[in-house]
Amino acid sequence: MSIIAQDTGALSDAEEHGSLHMNAAAAEAATETSGGVRVVFLGNSITLHSVLPSIGWMNEWGMAASAAEKDYVHLVTRGIERETGRRADVRIRNLADFERGFKDYDFGREKDLADFNPDFLVVALGENVPALQTGEERLAFRDAVKKLLAGFMRERSTPIAVVRGVFWKNDWKDAMMAHAASDFSIPFVPTGDLGDDPSMRATGLFKHTGVAAHPGDKGMAATAARILEGLFPKASGYEVWDDGRPAKVLPVRLSRQPFNQWGADYQRPMDQTEIGGLLKFETEGATTLRVRPDRTFEKAMVRPLSAGVKPVVAEGEVTFTLPRPGYYVLELDGHHQPLEIFADPARDFARERTEANIVFGPGIHMPVVVKLQSGDRVYLDKDAFVYGSFQADGVEDVEVSGYGIICGTRNLRVAGNHCYREGMDGAVRIIDSKQVRFDGPTVLDSSCWCVAAFNSSDLEFSRIKVTAAWRYNTDGIDICNSQRVRIRDCYVHAFDDAIVLKGNWPLRDRRDPVEDVLVERCVCWCSWGRTLEIGLETWAPRFRRIAFRDCDLIHNNHAALSLHLGGPAKVEDVTYRDIRIEYAASEEEPIYQGGGRDQKVDCKSPWTGNWLSEENGKMFGPGTSYEHDGFDPAKEPYGTFDRATVDNIDITVEEGAPLPRRLTRPQPGTTFGSISITNVRINGKPIH
Repeated sequence: MSIIAQDTGALSDAEEHGSLHMNAAAAEAATETSGGVRVVFLGNSITLHSVLPSIGWMNEWGMAASAAEKDYVHLVTRGIERETGRRADVRIRNLADFERGFKDYDFGREKDLADFNPDFLVVALGENVPALQTGEERLAFRDAVKKLLAGFMRERSTPIAVVRGVFWKNDWKDAMMAHAASDFSIPFVPTGDLGDDPSMRATGLFKHTGVAAHPGDKGMAATAARILEGLFPKASGYEVWDDGRPAKVLPVRLSRQPFNQWGADYQRPMDQTEIGGLLKFETEGATTLRVRPDRTFEKAMVRPLSAGVKPVVAEGEVTFTLPRPGYYVLELDGHHQPLEIFADPARDFARERTEANIVFGPGIHMPVVVKLQSGDRVYLDKDAFVYGSFQADGVEDVEVSGYGIICGTRNLRVAGNHCYREGMDGAVRIIDSKQVRFDGPTVLDSSCWCVAAFNSSDLEFSRIKVTAAWRYNTDGIDICNSQRVRIRDCYVHAFDDAIVLKGNWPLRDRRDPVEDVLVERCVCWCSWGRTLEIGLETWAPRFRRIAFRDCDLIHNNHAALSLHLGGPAKVEDVTYRDIRIEYAASEEEPIYQGGGRDQKVDCKSPWTGNWLSEENGKMFGPGTSYEHDGFDPAKEPYGTFDRATVDNIDITVEEGAPLPRRLTRPQPGTTFGSISITNVRINGKPIH
C-alpha cells in the first residue's frame, strides 16, 4: 500500500502528525459477519488500515492498536453485542477519499452500506481533512458530512448513530461535524482531549511517527467508551436506592426550553435539550427512595404536590417516601434535569403473557415498525426495550400489555407532513381501528405525536407513561375524530400539547365526530402548548360528551385547560372537574421558532400562562393560520362551545411565579355558549 501525499495548499492534521492516507483500493469495505444487529463503521486509518511494511504496520485493523480486539471498532462491536444481547454483523469502510475530496465526492459509493440498512452507525472521520481555513471550506465540509449522513437516514429505519470528533484536536472540524450531526439529532462525542494526552497515543511503540501518533490501546479504549456512551447513554445524573437496594436509572433526553415550531425540514438541535433520569419499578405500597444527584442543589420537591411527599435533604442526598403506586417527579432547584419516577402497581400479567401471540422478552428489540393485526395480543416484558412504531391500521380487537418500553428513536421525523395520519409514524399510531387497548408500556423519544388515534373507536389507554418527548410537535396523547375513548392512570410529559382531542383538517370529509371521551387520574407535564385541550384542529361534525377529571397538571405552558377551536365544529357537554394545576417559579415563556435551525433564544422566566383558555380562530404561529389551508369563515362559521363545566379546580402557584389568568377570546361576531365555573381556588383562596 502506498502513502498518498497532498498536492499543495494547507496541511491536513494528518500530515502534521505524520499520518497516512489510504489509497482507493484500501478504502473498500471490510466485513465481519456474525449475524444479528447490523453495524456500519465509517472512518479512516484509526478505524481500519491494511498491512504496510514500509512503515512497520503489519496488521489489518485500526491503527495503532496492539491487536484487533483492542481497536475501537472491535471494542464498540462487543459493547453493542453486550447491550443488545445479539451478535453483530459489521461493515467497516475507510473513507480517506471522502476526507481528501469531500467537495466532489461521489456519495453513491456508500449506497451498498445504506442498503445494508444498519441498526447502528458510527462515523469517525476528519483527521485527513485539510485544515479548514476559510468559512467557505468549513461550510463545504459541514454540508458534505450532512450529505454523507443523509444517505443513511430513512424514515422508518434510521440507525442509532454517533459522530466522533477528531482525535487530533481541531475545533473547526469538530464544530462542523457536530452541526451536521445535530441536523439528524445524532449525538456528537469529542475526542480531541484524548489526542492531547500522550498516554493515549502509541508513542514509542512504532518507529514511524505517523503510526505512533495514532491511538494506542488506551486511546482506543477511551474512544470506544465515548462512542458507546453516545449510543447507549448511562449517565442520568442520579444514583438511587429503592428501600436500600441500588436501582437502575435510565437517562432520558428532555426539552431544555419551550422553543417549538411546526413543519420544520430538519430535526431539533440537540443543544435545545438536556438529560434527566427515569426510574421504573413495581410496588404494592409505600416505597422509600434515597437519591444522590451528581450536582449540588438547595431545594428538593416531589410532584404532584397532591401526593404530599416531603423530601428530606441531608449531605447532598434526598430521601422521601412515596405513599402508593403512581407517577412522581423529583425536582432540584426547579424543573430542569428532573428524576421521573414510574412506580407501577405490581402485576404479573399472567393472562396477558399466556394469551400473547407476540412477545418481547427482556433485552433490546429492533422491529422498527410493528404492524398490528386484528386479534393480536402483544406482551412487553418489564425489561423489554423495543425500538419501533406500533401501528394499528384498519384492525380490531388488539391488546398491547406489559411494563416494557416502546422507543421511537429509529423513526425519523419527516418534514412537511406534520403529524397527521399520512405523515410520520410516532411511537403509537391507531388508524381506522376499533377495540384497541394499550395497558402499561412506557413510550420514549417519539418522532412526532407520541400516541395518536385517528378515526377509531372503543379505545383504552391505561398506565401509559410518555416521556423523552423533546422533538418538535411531540404531543403526548392525541385523539382525532374518534369515539368511545378511555385514558386512565397515565403519565404524559409532552413537548407540545399533553392530552388533546382534535378533528384534523385532512380528515374533515370523513365526518367522524369526537365524542364519549374520558380522561381521568392522569399526571401531565406540558413543556410547550396546552395541557388538557380540545383543539386547535376542530374539523369534525361535533365534539360532545367529553370529561377530564381527577388529574394533576404539574407543569403548564400556554394553557392548562383549553377550549381552542380552530375549526367550525361545535363543542358541547365538556367537563373539567377535580383538576389540580401547579405553577413553578422556574417556568419559562414559550417561543415559536420562526428564525430557522440556528435561532437562539433566552426564554423569559418566571412566566405563567392561562389556567383556562377559551378561543376560536386563533393564529398558529407568526403569519400563519389554518385559514391558509382553505378554512373560510364566510363559508364555515368559527367553532363555538356550549354547556361547558369547570368545577373544583385547585391552582397552586409557587412563590415568585406570576398568577395565572383566564383568557376568553371569541372572534369578532361570534359568541360562546354557556360555561359554568365553580369552586376555583388559587393557593387555597376562592376566585370568582
